[in-house]
Amino acid sequence: MAHETIARPARAGRTRGGRSQAARRSGWRRRLVLAALAGLVAIAAGVLLADVRRTPAGALAVLQTGDFHALLFSPDNPDVVLFGHHRGVLRSTDGGGAWAPLVERDGFDAMALAQPRSSPRRLYAAGHDLFRVSADGGATWQPVAHDLPGTDIHAFAVSPDDPDRLYAFVVSHGLLTSADGGRTWQRSGGDAPGDVTALVSAGGRPETLYLGSGRAGLLRSADGGRTWQRTPAQPGSDGVYALALDPAALATVYAGTGSGLYRSADGGATWDKLPFPGENAVAVAASPARPGRVLAIVVRNGRGLVYRSDDGGRTWGGGANER
Repeated sequence: MAHETIARPARAGRTRGGRSQAARRSGWRRRLVLAALAGLVAIAAGVLLADVRRTPAGALAVLQTGDFHALLFSPDNPDVVLFGHHRGVLRSTDGGGAWAPLVERDGFDAMALAQPRSSPRRLYAAGHDLFRVSADGGATWQPVAHDLPGTDIHAFAVSPDDPDRLYAFVVSHGLLTSADGGRTWQRSGGDAPGDVTALVSAGGRPETLYLGSGRAGLLRSADGGRTWQRTPAQPGSDGVYALALDPAALATVYAGTGSGLYRSADGGATWDKLPFPGENAVAVAASPARPGRVLAIVVRNGRGLVYRSDDGGRTWGGGANER
């Protein structure tokens, strides 16, 4: 008897190629997802390339704040840096590469930041109608109870020898000093210029101070601010807008000017122009915790470009392998 061939019914939805319609739809979905992911990767790569193109080679970061005031290294951590600007304070924990707000509010115009090495948790912020202190490294802030004749403070410094000895240049009132952490103040009696832009203390008895001016350049006081003289040589010819001392060698002065960054190893008697990659230097800081580490900012096209040196300003860069 002939065998009867029984045709097996096709499974619902099977196609000539052996794949179900559901499988085909699933395949299309996978391809669409992969295409979308590829597009997102391409967009992200384009954004990254655009960011690289916008950041000059060697710059650690680009700051887009409205102005560029103060830089300050932590006394005990060379990777922690603070930056004061018109609306608060930014903080970096990687030596100046990435920044996040520590304080962000209107009216917190931090033109100067100061932190005593002997009291590293204490932090002062001074500026336009601003005089505040933090006892916890900047997490919280309180107004300082004081008898200053005004609070338009354009320059501010703390003694490296005494955390309670403060110096403030107040617009229209000149230079004042405090011996009690800012509660009471006395005029220094010195003939400081009226356009002070920066102030640092090298300590000592009597105290040595350096003062930057847009018109008068760099001045030095060897008597705690009672008298001032221009340094024997001047860093550049376009005014001094930022100052920093090497904490390991207080006769080493860094001066940011309208024509670049300069360094003196002899208290201002002679100066060398550093190969800083900027036509100006509006803020500068030297690390107490890592000798030779210097951070500086150049303003270019309204942006603040951050650069770092780990050899006292001889070379500048800032890659991860240099930290």
